[in-house]
Amino acid sequence: MNLKPQNLGDRSFSRHLVSRQYQRKKRTKMLIAGLMLTSMVDMFSLLVIFLLQNFSTSPELAVVAKGVTLPISGTSRELKDAPVLAISSEGIFLDQKFIGQTDQLLEQPEPLMKKLSDLREVWQKSHPNQDFPGEISVQADQSISSAIVSRFMGMLPSQAFGSIQLAVVGGGGGQG
Repeated sequence: MNLKPQNLGDRSFSRHLVSRQYQRKKRTKMLIAGLMLTSMVDMFSLLVIFLLQNFSTSPELAVVAKGVTLPISGTSRELKDAPVLAISSEGIFLDQKFIGQTDQLLEQPEPLMKKLSDLREVWQKSHPNQDFPGEISVQADQSISSAIVSRFMGMLPSQAFGSIQLAVVGGGGGQG
């Protein structure tokens, strides 16, 4: 190491120490301000996550199955969170998973009955000490005849789905 002696007088050395001390304080102030800003960003992040979770589970934002145009109703109520059976011209869907064609399932409903049974068993395993509520929402395309819709609704109680909600578009334009 090559050290060169410098001519530092008493005043220049003391100024040097004061400036170093000032720079250290400035760095610690910046660090403290940065920590307070980080805490505030964390708080807002948690608030955003909380709001997203609350609004994402709102039944008003329920997804209508592809190919289903809901009928319009003069009165409507808020849908409960329940599995969705969608009846459309493209087929039958349970929670957006294709089960089969409408005509085939009317003749041989076993695939639908099996899926409903599996759905009930999964619910019972995840809620061991509770009675099965048997709630299900039915989304039927407005072009499907009411006779077909009622035939599918007649199958639901055999698998303990006795509380059936029909999804419609309310007079105000929101889903009900």
